[in-house]
Amino acid sequence: MINLVIRLLSKFFKQIEGNPDEFLERPYKREWREFIVGSCKGIYRTTNNEYEILAVVNTKKNDNFDTVLTWFKKSAKRDKYNLSFLEVGNPKFKQKLGYGNK
Repeated sequence: MINLVIRLLSKFFKQIEGNPDEFLERPYKREWREFIVGSCKGIYRTTNNEYEILAVVNTKKNDNFDTVLTWFKKSAKRDKYNLSFLEVGNPKFKQKLGYGNK
């Protein structure tokens, strides 16, 4: 459901411009931030020493999602923050995170 919201809202907001190989971000709403890496985009925030990822959408089959995960893992380690996904509805994604049936 959240992924659908991101797709709809992205039609009304100007795209983040820059190098598609870099992690680009900008303020979204209140404490949330929008990010984009190539074909991957999503929403996250930092609160209580934690990176909270609300949603991630990847429109193509490529390694951009792995780049996003790497960025968050390195940032969390550097900042001594926890990393959490607030909603995981995709069964393949659950498996990638180590949850659900394999």
